[in-house]
Amino acid sequence: MGAVFRYVQQYSGASQARIAEAVNMTQARVNEIINRRREVSRLDVYERIADGLNMPDDARHLLGLAAGREKHPGGAAFDLAAFPEVVRVYSAQASAQEEIQEQARVAKQLDILAVRGLGLIGLNDSMLRTHLMRQTVDFRLRVLLLDPEAPALAARAAEIGESVESLAGGVRLTEARLRELA
Repeated sequence: MGAVFRYVQQYSGASQARIAEAVNMTQARVNEIINRRREVSRLDVYERIADGLNMPDDARHLLGLAAGREKHPGGAAFDLAAFPEVVRVYSAQASAQEEIQEQARVAKQLDILAVRGLGLIGLNDSMLRTHLMRQTVDFRLRVLLLDPEAPALAARAAEIGESVESLAGGVRLTEARLRELA
């Protein structure tokens, strides 16, 4: 977000105070973000910034946000046509569980992209673990997890307010559980 604020300053000439007003923050907070003394880690803050800066949907998508709500009153909040590889977007894992499990039951291949994957496959009661353990037909499973030694893991841990050790431990647990499935 610091880079976004710097670009807004550079290309629009807006002051930190003006940016702060637009995104409902204090000028001091905007200054901390611009100068990398504070990071934005909460989704609602990302959304507030995107809304306040009137970011176009393409920019919102790059931040992992849904399209602007005002453009989709009462309808889908995410333009799936812009991302053909995205089948559906859910606001929470619980709302997707039944459909994902049904899709996995009939799939011949499953690709999972996760930070640590505990809720998907790492824990005994994970969404897909029971199904994967019952696979008897030729089935291909590919899982991409965050490397527990990578600097990106530390960045993600800071974003979600978790210790590096805890997040790395979760990834390692999922790796161990995947070896059990193999």
